[in-house]
Amino acid sequence: MILNEIMINSLHAIRRIENKKVSKSLDLPANDLGNRLIEVYYQSHNLNTRELITTFMSQAGNVWLRKLLTKDTSKVESSATKFASIGDYMSLLAANDAEMNCNLVG
Repeated sequence: MILNEIMINSLHAIRRIENKKVSKSLDLPANDLGNRLIEVYYQSHNLNTRELITTFMSQAGNVWLRKLLTKDTSKVESSATKFASIGDYMSLLAANDAEMNCNLVG
């Protein structure tokens, strides 16, 4: 995974939102960082954090969106394999966030 400006900005925003323990745990090489962000996504109840992680993963590519959707934190061997479109993954993740928001409200 190669970090671009959008990913770096998302990462800085996540660090501002989350506590110091989470922020410190994000000081990792890029591929390890992706897996750690998947863990943070499912541990966080903050929708802003989850949206920032979704933005980060959408920039990282389809492999990382699939990993986020399936809670897959295994090592990435290759980012060349196509699974589904970014739009497919984004709509599924949005459904996850909508469901979580309903659970928090209800």
